Amino acid sequence: MNGIEVPEIVEALSKLAWPVLAAVVIWKLYPGIRQIIDSRGFTVKIGDMEVTVQQASDQIRSQIEDLQRAVSAQPRPTELSRVVDEPATPASPGGVHRILWVDDNPSNNAFEIAKLKSDGFDVSQALSTAAALGILQGGDLEVDAIISDMGRQEGGTYDPDAGLKFIEQARKAGITTPIFIYTTARHAARTRDRVKMAGGNGTTKSALELFEMIQQHN
Repeated sequence: MNGIEVPEIVEALSKLAWPVLAAVVIWKLYPGIRQIIDSRGFTVKIGDMEVTVQQASDQIRSQIEDLQRAVSAQPRPTELSRVVDEPATPASPGGVHRILWVDDNPSNNAFEIAKLKSDGFDVSQALSTAAALGILQGGDLEVDAIISDMGRQEGGTYDPDAGLKFIEQARKAGITTPIFIYTTARHAARTRDRVKMAGGNGTTKSALELFEMIQQHN
């Protein structure tokens, strides 16, 4: 069959089908689950972080939406031969081992940080631009990649362009480490070109795209 056997087709289809099935099941159950947990002050532990159930449920919904977008972008069955022939991207990090994540609300990224750590990355955190620059310029910690949010509290005031200013300050200080902005769809659309001009290496609202960007720098 044009160089591809039936077992290979089944295997390829199964890899595409299980995320769809999982997303549908969770999506159908989600309203009922949320109604139960929203009325209680529960917290859950995601990796090394303890987050509220509200935060966890919001992040799960975001991950499901991200997964649905990724599945919808998967190749059609006529392109399965290319999918089977392409080697899978290794889960373990290559050139990037240590990541600095800059965000004034680290718990918002609990699932993403847990995923990176489970894949073998060492993730350190900074709550502000000043703290991040202190780490990068202090020499106590060498990092291979930096992830930053866009809008955050800086000096007691919310700055919608904090991530952009961080890139500008880092590049002015001679820091050449790749910097990726992980933010909301609104911030990503508004600042993507400006981030690139400032010396940033990518802007995304998608966790899957973020992981791909990091892998591309391995």
